[in-house]
Amino acid sequence: MSQHELFQRFKEDVQKEPERYIREYVKVQDRVNHSPAIYKGEPVKFLYQPYFFSDQDIRRFKELTNTLGEILKKVIRRYMEEPDFRKHFGFSPYLEELILKDPGYHHPFPMARFDIFYHQDGSFQFCELNADGSSGMVEARELDRIIYDSLALDRYKEEYDFHTFELFDSWIDALRDNYHQFAGTRKTPQVAIVDFIKDKPPSEFVEFQKAFQKRGYSTIIADPRDLELRGEHLYHGDFRIDCIYRRTVTWEVEKHRKEVQDYVRAYLQGKVCIVGSFRSQIIHNKIIFSVLHDEEATGFLNPEEREFIQRHIPFTVPFSSKEPRLLEMILKNKDRYVLKPSDKFACHGVSVGRDYLSEQWRQFAEEEVDEEYLIQEFCNVPSREMAIFSKDQVTFQECNYITGVYVYNGSFQGIYHRAGRENIIGSLVEGFSLPNYLVRKK
Repeated sequence: MSQHELFQRFKEDVQKEPERYIREYVKVQDRVNHSPAIYKGEPVKFLYQPYFFSDQDIRRFKELTNTLGEILKKVIRRYMEEPDFRKHFGFSPYLEELILKDPGYHHPFPMARFDIFYHQDGSFQFCELNADGSSGMVEARELDRIIYDSLALDRYKEEYDFHTFELFDSWIDALRDNYHQFAGTRKTPQVAIVDFIKDKPPSEFVEFQKAFQKRGYSTIIADPRDLELRGEHLYHGDFRIDCIYRRTVTWEVEKHRKEVQDYVRAYLQGKVCIVGSFRSQIIHNKIIFSVLHDEEATGFLNPEEREFIQRHIPFTVPFSSKEPRLLEMILKNKDRYVLKPSDKFACHGVSVGRDYLSEQWRQFAEEEVDEEYLIQEFCNVPSREMAIFSKDQVTFQECNYITGVYVYNGSFQGIYHRAGRENIIGSLVEGFSLPNYLVRKK
């Protein structure tokens, strides 16, 4: 039985005994509510719908992340070496200085999550690359763990092995390797998880702090505005920081540049190891897809890499409503395009042409979109029927879904899966996290 047949079998079993599964869903919901799977102070929204992957799927994920990873490394090297090439990205002098600084280790994006529209037949397109403050690991871990121990999988365990994806200890190993290369020593660093903290640290930071401490790393969670460079070291109060797990997104660092001067100076002077470095912004900014499609700018790529881009990277180009050709293109073909900001997250500002009436789309494009927007081809989004539970009923509804593939130090590490019934899958519109399992016949 394939993973697709097992997916169908789950549906049939739920339809045979809906009351039993609803009772189990209520228990699972309570466990999730009392877990660290928290987003913006609320338990994460999830579907009681296990998603299954085969060994062949995992091989494909490794192949596609390796291929894209090599392309991106070439782009980053060219950015480092060629001032003219940097102009395609339009970064400020402040940001360019941060990017050009050698971080002291060779992985240009130690942590990334490549979001992919991955179809059941193995075909795929990349949606976007998250390499700046990648998140979702605690959601993935908790949902995988909680639903593994529930009715959803229990009745299949005699026939199948279900494997989850480890995302915490493997990240500690990746960070450690980068720090050892930076420091030229194998000593255990004191670690700070750094981001702009509004009220209290996100639960994901707390869970990573626990994981680091369990491995013997003295670890704090800190706001970059509270850090002080004293002599040869960066401090938070009396705590000396050797290595930073950076969760500060780059655009916020630039926005608060006057408040984070010691944080930035420590990095530029090589007084602290920051994992990941600001070089990740080269691939995180959504302009990267436009650059990849510019054959003149990326003439250093080989024919196989060009074909990979044409097949798997959606056409993308910077947008300006003042350019009649571009405006006419998206107005005449609104269902084919998406408008999105070049550097925001959680679907902020993303608009899909097919969600608008023609006149609404024109007004949005002409009056509300600024020069930081991109036109992107609307991808063929995969969908399938998934279980939607409430406390008193379960229905199966067609849901779009997107697969996030975690990459640590260039290697595939795990999966973060989301689904929704709208064209945009995300917390600002509608988004549910899913548990994911590599399934093998016993």
